[in-house]
Amino acid sequence: MSTETQQTVELQRSVRIGRLLIVGAIVGGIVGALVTTLFPIPEGSLYTMGQIAGFTLLIGGVVGLTLGGVLALILSAVAKRKRGTAVLEHTVVVGEGVEPAEPAATTDEKAE
Repeated sequence: MSTETQQTVELQRSVRIGRLLIVGAIVGGIVGALVTTLFPIPEGSLYTMGQIAGFTLLIGGVVGLTLGGVLALILSAVAKRKRGTAVLEHTVVVGEGVEPAEPAATTDEKAE
């Protein structure tokens, strides 16, 4: 014996904002550190190559984090426009001599 119920649900895509922020910061830091190697450091300068690379790594990380955040906001706005609906089917199969379990209350039913 089986029982079936159908329910219409709304589907919506979402953007993994944290991942975009992390990737943006890492890429920005790497690009910032690589930019350091493009410019020679004159002898007698106040800062060493390691210090300059650290500064540009931090600055590049912040810039990459910012650009990743802006990209996440744009992709999130685009993803919210792409919504859809689907039909969800619940099927409960019960064997002989077994009582069917009561369905768990949904969040709407718990709120009442």
